[in-house]
Amino acid sequence: MSINEKLFYGEPSSTRSKYVCILEDSDSELEVGDLELLDSGDEYLSLDVLMSSDDEEEERPAKTQKLVKKKKGITIEEYPDEEHIYDDLVLQGQPRWFQVDLKNDPLPVYEHEKPLEIRSPYEYFCDFFTPDMVDNIAYQTNLYAKRKTKLTDFATDSEEIMRFIGILLFMIIAPLPSLEDYWKSSFRLPQVAEVMGSKRFGLLRRTIHFNDNTQKDNDRFHKIRPLYTALTNACVKVPATPRQSIDEVMVGFKGETAGNLRQYIKTKPDKWGFKLFCRASEDGIIHDILMYQGTPTFDSHPIKLQQEETKLPISTKIVLVLAATINKTNTSAIYADNFFSSLPLVKLLRDKYNCRYTGTVRENRCGKPELMSVKQMEKKSVDRGNFSFKNNDGVLVVRWKYNKVVTLVTSDVGVNPVSLVERYNKDTKTKTHFQCPAVIKNYNANMGSIDKSNMLVHLYKTPMKSKRWYMRLFAYVLDLSVVNAWLLYCRDCRALNTKCMALKYFRNDISVTARSKGQKFRGSTLRASARASPSTSNGVSIVKALQGQRAERPNDSVRLDRALNHLPVAGKKPLSCKYCSNSKKSVTSSYHCSVCKVNLCIKKDKNCFIDFHSSN
Repeated sequence: MSINEKLFYGEPSSTRSKYVCILEDSDSELEVGDLELLDSGDEYLSLDVLMSSDDEEEERPAKTQKLVKKKKGITIEEYPDEEHIYDDLVLQGQPRWFQVDLKNDPLPVYEHEKPLEIRSPYEYFCDFFTPDMVDNIAYQTNLYAKRKTKLTDFATDSEEIMRFIGILLFMIIAPLPSLEDYWKSSFRLPQVAEVMGSKRFGLLRRTIHFNDNTQKDNDRFHKIRPLYTALTNACVKVPATPRQSIDEVMVGFKGETAGNLRQYIKTKPDKWGFKLFCRASEDGIIHDILMYQGTPTFDSHPIKLQQEETKLPISTKIVLVLAATINKTNTSAIYADNFFSSLPLVKLLRDKYNCRYTGTVRENRCGKPELMSVKQMEKKSVDRGNFSFKNNDGVLVVRWKYNKVVTLVTSDVGVNPVSLVERYNKDTKTKTHFQCPAVIKNYNANMGSIDKSNMLVHLYKTPMKSKRWYMRLFAYVLDLSVVNAWLLYCRDCRALNTKCMALKYFRNDISVTARSKGQKFRGSTLRASARASPSTSNGVSIVKALQGQRAERPNDSVRLDRALNHLPVAGKKPLSCKYCSNSKKSVTSSYHCSVCKVNLCIKKDKNCFIDFHSSN
């Protein structure tokens, strides 16, 4: 179903075209500072396709405008941005600019501590998805079930929760059209069907909970908050590299049950969903997460802002909160796009945390240095590779032209040494060389860590379609825990010069170990005396063939195929005949088919074996 852009956004205008529409309930309020600009910058700069971070400036409206349109019970509100706050900040003190380059000492090279040995994938996974998180899920699930009158006999434990999680991790490795297909005879997979029955799996999926509903507070992510708090605490403990990036992550969700927690960003692969601001190392390991929810965003985060910092723009507060959890700020540098960057932010990070910063910046946020204007630099008479820079109190602003003009603000690396970049010229059909400042190369090399994490998460995404909006966030916790665990495992492998396991096999190994937890299989198709055994290292099957297992009815193409040599085989224990038994009468037989694996009667007066393989 396509969305009519005119009905959704209204008639286009120069003032409204750059803002994101935020879905709001009709009785809710949202402050001006909660608005996100649509053009939040590229994920990272590329020397081949370099997008400009300096969009044309638009005049700020004199008064705050609020435009409301209702359609199908949903209220869509638009607010102007807070660019005037940046204007007031950058003009304080009237910064003076000089033609001086930065000469900072280079950051230390990260050296990963050599481990004693390579641990199992499940142990790496438990570093992030900790046993305490599993115990809390089991407790909250039982607590929720006891309050439901229809689930008075329901009870689960941590081992069953781990088997449930192991099944979820496996389902994306061997995807099927629907969840029920994993138990159907046509597509039945023993890795799933022999671990937990379909009814029990569906009941757990409907009942699983993560927090007490009766203890609600102002946190709008209350239902999933304990899981993200525990995950963030585990991620912060992982050693971070000196160069880190901050960017936004979208957890896809299109349902309307989330209300105004659901955001829309046109330039993202998952346009609808929940917005998370993350900080990650250069190899892609995410260390800190800030869940965006409008006004209460910073109230629910463990890092509290000071009184004077609460008046800053929301993009500046996000960077300050995420930077506060860095262990060694004096030897760290942060990279971000033009949604976050501003001249006051760079100076604030330097003065408060002694932390360096590099990012693309919008023209009205960099203090208006005496540089060649964007319009002049875009002229054809200005060659590619042309750049200019200015310095103010140890903060450098660089404007550089490639395919488009880009402006960067940095307190880390200057323009020197300037290198030559070779690219193909379509007009002359030859390769040409042009200048590239050092800060551009430094930014390109260190800005893609969040994108790397997103790419790895989307390779194998846990299937979690549900009307309950927080189930998508639960699936993201599982996927992020697997990806962070795999990246940490790769660090250890590189330190010991060992070949790394692929992410697919790493995820499968975690699933194999999780599915083998415990001895009881509630609701499964196995008999009560059956016991599961751990799988082999390749994870082909997690349960051995068990005697006495109830067989499913074979496919008709197999049952009626005479070329398969269906032969009767005598078994040790008589079971119900698959042909003549029904709900009112059960007839047992000790003979079964060698191909169909079902018991059938073979007697003087009755031969169900022949009838079963010939009748339709």
